[in-house]
Amino acid sequence: MLDGLTLLIPEKVDPERDAVARAWQAGGGSVLRIGRFWSPPEVDHQRVRLYGNDTFCLVLAQKLGLELVSPPDDLLLTVDPAWLQRELHGSTLARVAHESFPRFIKPLIPKQFRARVYRGPAELEEECRGLTADTVVQSAEIVDIQAEARAFVLDQQVRTCAIYEGEGSTLEAEAFLEAFARANPLPRTCVLDAALIRGRGWTLLEANASWGAGLNGCDPTRAIACIAEATRPG
Repeated sequence: MLDGLTLLIPEKVDPERDAVARAWQAGGGSVLRIGRFWSPPEVDHQRVRLYGNDTFCLVLAQKLGLELVSPPDDLLLTVDPAWLQRELHGSTLARVAHESFPRFIKPLIPKQFRARVYRGPAELEEECRGLTADTVVQSAEIVDIQAEARAFVLDQQVRTCAIYEGEGSTLEAEAFLEAFARANPLPRTCVLDAALIRGRGWTLLEANASWGAGLNGCDPTRAIACIAEATRPG
């Protein structure tokens, strides 16, 4: 399945990445662990794939002229609210400070600040010191989450799914996420997370890129097909 494909991963030991590496090699591919990713070795750009943290993959993609396949950052703001089962909207740091707290707030652009529940505007302001007032965020009501699930998706099909927090039915989570994948425009591959909200059922929690998402209990032998399609030659 992966004959001739080389997976580049960080050299630092990580149980999930190591599991992906073993599955990749078992599938017929090769793995190259890289430390100085800002100065990558000579590789065949047509046959290389990336898996690792954001900085690792983004820098390597730029250096090697690769395209990373990712879901849009504003996906949750564009889907039918019925998939979310909670009040969620886009805002800015300036506007969200006038909303009622506590709120779950996350940056639209990942990693700008910690995505979590904020008890008040002062706490959020302290966390976001240095960011401009027009920084775009997602603001959501607080809900009672009973379980969280992750699925690696390829061509609108869930390839592997697992509960990674709390207790819930993996089959129900998988059915929900596959229904979402079939009903909505998504990149060829991505990772979808679902949350089981008390009294509301399964809902879409977030979407991530297959090239950077951890397994969170998913089967690496099935996830590698998604990871292989998450990098394209430039």
